Amino acid sequence: MDRPHPFRALQQLRPAQRLKAGLLSGWFFLLITTLWLLKPIRQASLLAHLGSAEIPYVRLGAVAVVAVIVALYSRLVDRLTRLQVARGASLVFSGLLVAFWIALLLGGEVLGAQRWFVWAVFILVDIYATVMVGIFWTYTNDVVSREEADVLYGPIGIGGIVGGVAGGVTVDALVGAIGHVDLLLLCAGLGVACAGVVTYAEHALHPAPRRPHREDPRALHAALEGLRQVVHSRYLVLIVGIVVGYEFAAAMTDFVVSVIFEARFVGQQELTQMFGRLGWIVSATALVAQLVIVPVLLPHKRIALLVPPIAMALATIGLAIVPVVSIAILLSATDRGLNYSLQQVTKETLYVPLTDVERYKAKALIDMFVDRAGKALSALALMAIIARAGISISISLAVALVALALWTVCARALGRAYARRVAEAEPAPEPALRGTG
Repeated sequence: MDRPHPFRALQQLRPAQRLKAGLLSGWFFLLITTLWLLKPIRQASLLAHLGSAEIPYVRLGAVAVVAVIVALYSRLVDRLTRLQVARGASLVFSGLLVAFWIALLLGGEVLGAQRWFVWAVFILVDIYATVMVGIFWTYTNDVVSREEADVLYGPIGIGGIVGGVAGGVTVDALVGAIGHVDLLLLCAGLGVACAGVVTYAEHALHPAPRRPHREDPRALHAALEGLRQVVHSRYLVLIVGIVVGYEFAAAMTDFVVSVIFEARFVGQQELTQMFGRLGWIVSATALVAQLVIVPVLLPHKRIALLVPPIAMALATIGLAIVPVVSIAILLSATDRGLNYSLQQVTKETLYVPLTDVERYKAKALIDMFVDRAGKALSALALMAIIARAGISISISLAVALVALALWTVCARALGRAYARRVAEAEPAPEPALRGTG
């Protein structure tokens, strides 16, 4: 049976469920708008003051700091209510952004060009992306029932994609008029708006109270169980392959795009505007893919798994042949546009035919450890390339193509493995009754 289109099914929901979808989608819109206002600022600051050669070092530093912050957050969150976590984090980030804004007003370009300050801005945005998006989905999973999820998650996710378009367009349109510094104040205001939306949502939706969670002394055992599940499952190893392949390919191609932008555009303001333009192009691509491509390809897992790496490989080859801004934008749109839509949705559905232990413990290990390990290893690989050959577009893209080949091989094998898993999970047909017909 064909699944109903999310928005058509949304019209059949009760008013309370529509309110829930609207509030959560609106919150996600504000959150991702803020993120795509901040991303161009941090990338432009890094390239304008430190150069593209600094990228792998600051990325590795961000991975380490985010890991510490996530560990501290995991211990703190069990002592707080659902509302305290979401509202408190939004207001804390707003306060930090105001502090950075004041610091830049007082210190000017002298402060903004300091290595430690550029690193602080870059890492703060990474923390925001990890913590705030994580808090949003944790809250959403907490207040949306399993029965509602299939219908509500589509419109909720589209709110975030539209937020990416809005953030990029805002940077592209306003940075020339108000400058990149005042965009931080706008981001702080959006953070306060996020706190307001979640406060209203908590009172309007009346979700069940969050039960306090005590630290499980067997947590290490659970993590090791997830590792054991991955090691002994070819299916899960293939998922690890596509995650690591993507992280390496994305790191190398993002680096090359930054190198091309650094050579073509001058000054932090111009770079900020161009990264904002890139942001809304990427998000618009993701929106089109979510509305048009995902409904068509998602039922055909083998094709859905192969389209992102093949499309990205073709764009990568194009950039290697013609390393210009327009092809760099095309590559980023292909990469992030499909990653935020088709790739993400397809990857999540791969866990559906698995056992309960594989879905919860192995998936957590892949999402929390393997993903970050891939980012760290790709940063180390970039450091090695720069140390050996300098800022080399050709070598970076060659490594990206090797990673894409690994991703494609794993995706092809995973498509066949998924089909077998689904076939094995389907109940056997009931035998026909004798004496009938």
